[in-house]
Amino acid sequence: MAADLLIRNVTLVSPAARRSVDISIADGIFSAIEPAGTIELAGANEALDGANLVALPGLIDGHVHFREPGLEHEETWLTGTRAAVFGGVTTVLDMPNTIPPTDTVERAREKLALAQLRAHCDFGLFGLVGESADRVGELAGSGLVIGLKAFLGPTTGDLPVPDDDGLFRSLEAARLTGLRVAFHAEDRATIAAAREHTERSDPIAHLETRPAKAEVRAIERIGELLAAANARGHICHVSSAIGPHTIESIRADLVDLTCEVTPHHALLGRDVYAEFGGMAKVNPPIRGEPDASALLAALADGRIDMIASDHAPHLAADKVRASIWDVPSGFAGVETLLPLMLTAVHEGRLSLERLVHATSEAPAKTWGLWPRKGAVEVGADADLTLVDLARPGVTRAADLHGKNSLSPFEGRATVGAVVAAIVRGRIVVRDGALVGAPGWGQPVRTNSRSSSTA
Repeated sequence: MAADLLIRNVTLVSPAARRSVDISIADGIFSAIEPAGTIELAGANEALDGANLVALPGLIDGHVHFREPGLEHEETWLTGTRAAVFGGVTTVLDMPNTIPPTDTVERAREKLALAQLRAHCDFGLFGLVGESADRVGELAGSGLVIGLKAFLGPTTGDLPVPDDDGLFRSLEAARLTGLRVAFHAEDRATIAAAREHTERSDPIAHLETRPAKAEVRAIERIGELLAAANARGHICHVSSAIGPHTIESIRADLVDLTCEVTPHHALLGRDVYAEFGGMAKVNPPIRGEPDASALLAALADGRIDMIASDHAPHLAADKVRASIWDVPSGFAGVETLLPLMLTAVHEGRLSLERLVHATSEAPAKTWGLWPRKGAVEVGADADLTLVDLARPGVTRAADLHGKNSLSPFEGRATVGAVVAAIVRGRIVVRDGALVGAPGWGQPVRTNSRSSSTA
């Protein structure tokens, strides 16, 4: 088979090893992976020299908010996926709290249609666990979503929190269709009680009204419901040092529960509030040390399965309001995820192999996309991220490619940068330029019944 694209003399990094290889791609899949220098150039339509570069499986960001439909002034499928591919992310999984929310079969179809017109990378959708378990069952069985999402605490859109009976019935529906349910794990009652006892309106007040015990109580409730329903769950954006310990105790009872951490929870200190104010507001809040170092250590040793950005941009004007209670939560992150985490690798805080697992194999297995996604193997989708591990950079919103790219990482130096992003065999970003066209991205389909714990 003639190659559409040949990448020669590149260091391929998997969760298990590094090796110098030639990679041949044909018809959108990996057609051959051989020792460097052994695949002939003849017959290849295009070739890339991978010398001094590393090839990573195309990143899967399992937690983004691209805001369309309903909040297009903040982000769109076009701008969000453009930022993604510049950051080396080749598949994104979008959360359901848009306007309207992704809570019915028809709304899922409409959202997929919007994405397919504009996306630069592949994409999947989460369906909302709302107040109607019957509706959840229809959505879970439709084949249109890769997972479900339940919000247990207040969040963008102020979605209702299902009661335990509704959650149990929704978890049963998820189990019957093979889907995993992701949770925003903050206990609403704990947050409400803390809020009643503060009159402050500074950024730290937001942190103090969403204490770590709100996360722990929510995770414990989730564990009990998952065990009762014999269902599979996932904890989004773990934010506290005690969070992974709570998850480990639930796993010890043989509950299938995966989890993720964001770069902002693992890398930022509490001083971020003094420097960036409301720009740093996010749910759950950035806690700083000692939580940040504990979270990065849990990622490094495998207790936290994966990394996700929780990309959730807002207008800059909305993030600088005088009262923290008037500031929306969230900021951009899909494009900065990889350079920030490569910097942690450069600093010796995380191995490159572990980073690869947490951004490819783990999310692919968790959301039923393995082995078509998340693996550089013959027959898999040819998604690759080519990286220069030594290239320095500085995080600047003005250099990023989303619609609203401000974040509390502004001005942070990085080491490690994306040189090229390849989605299903097509180069979409190369040497800092967008060379792919909107609409190349395709929806991913879950192998839900065969997916596994990361």
